[in-house]
Amino acid sequence: MSHPTGRTASSFLCIASVAFVLVALATTPALAASKQAQERAARMACLSGDYNKGVTILSELFVDTKDPTYIFNQGRCFEQNHRYEDAISRFEEYLRVPGAKLDAADRGAAEKHISDCKDRLPPDQSRNPQASAPQPLVPPPPTPAAPPVPPSTPESSTSIAAQPEPQPASVHSGSGMRVAGIVTASVGVAALATGVLLNLKVNSLSNDMGTTIGNYEARNSDRKTYETMAWIGYGVGAACVVTGAIFYGLGLRAGGSSSTSVALLPAFGPGQAGALLTGGF
Repeated sequence: MSHPTGRTASSFLCIASVAFVLVALATTPALAASKQAQERAARMACLSGDYNKGVTILSELFVDTKDPTYIFNQGRCFEQNHRYEDAISRFEEYLRVPGAKLDAADRGAAEKHISDCKDRLPPDQSRNPQASAPQPLVPPPPTPAAPPVPPSTPESSTSIAAQPEPQPASVHSGSGMRVAGIVTASVGVAALATGVLLNLKVNSLSNDMGTTIGNYEARNSDRKTYETMAWIGYGVGAACVVTGAIFYGLGLRAGGSSSTSVALLPAFGPGQAGALLTGGF
């Protein structure tokens, strides 16, 4: 009787390798989508006049990627919001970034924006920046106190409470991380299911060994091989499920979601394995 141990182990290693490749392929575009969402949020903040938020997001992107283009975009954000002194500072910092490989076109564009911002400064600031420093104000002479005004009677016994102004909906990001978490957890569930099937095969071989006489060593070797691969499937599946849950949680945090909290956790029991979705809404 032939021993399929080596062939079965090689097949399982191929399956595990394909699973890890799928996880890597799913995670890479998810991270790229998250960065694109941050860039879009920064662009919308700058165009809507919230330059503090836009510059903060661009600072985070520069720290993560070390790409000097985000410093240039900070200058553009200040320039769009008529913060010309801050814009000049950002463009000059863009030209001084250590290790940045800027060609002549990039330097020319930054110097052109610096020149445009200086032309838009008020005349006193463009000639002498110290002239725009705030001068101490002389307090005005005190005015005679007005006679007290008697309290007015309310027109009605009921007053209308001021209605709070509707707040604009915040821009949520992190959808790419949530997609990566779902895909990774799905791969983990598939690996766990493979482990369960291999465990059923181990039980079948154990029963066959107790009822059939002959070839005990060969069947026992096959049983041990399937048992080892079942535990490997459990390990790979649990790792993928936990990684997917972490990605999903990071996506929720990046999106600023405070109304939902969902997590996908591995669940094991005697002779079974699976995933448990927990959280609140």
